[in-house]
Amino acid sequence: MIRRLAAVTLLALAACAPKAETPEQMAARMKTESDSAKTALQAAFNRFCRNWTAGRADSVAMFYTEDAVAMYPNEQAVKGRAAILAELIKDLSYGTYQCSLTVTGVEANGPLAVAWYTYVENFNPGPHAPPGMAAMFPDSGYSVTAFRKVNGQWLGFVDIGVSSRAMPAPVAKKH
Repeated sequence: MIRRLAAVTLLALAACAPKAETPEQMAARMKTESDSAKTALQAAFNRFCRNWTAGRADSVAMFYTEDAVAMYPNEQAVKGRAAILAELIKDLSYGTYQCSLTVTGVEANGPLAVAWYTYVENFNPGPHAPPGMAAMFPDSGYSVTAFRKVNGQWLGFVDIGVSSRAMPAPVAKKH
């Protein structure tokens, strides 16, 4: 009797268990999630640019998770939101920027997404801009950012940018 009851219980539990997703179902779900994430991420990038242009480093830093890593073109990796904020404050002290970011693709799966996008950035130097910095602009390039959904909001946790500008030629040493 106990064996029969155990068997019936196991069968009932197995019937209630969710069925495995087929590859076709997974592809359809991920397409829906990716389309939804693309819309949300383009809105997030638009806010990023508005805040960057307005000089609001604290608002730009909120684009990232606490443990984010940002790898900007031709610079060392910056680790953690606090360090990213410090870098943003320093950069914004040099002058004013204008930017646009255009999402060209997104792959999302549950609480994770990867977006790739193009950027265009201009710069107006202020009195504290390093010599020659203005010559680095306008700049354009492409980037990839990995996102986590945190409390319903997409936050970047790895941000990698690549400039399309050629690196300046090295200065020849005089002997």
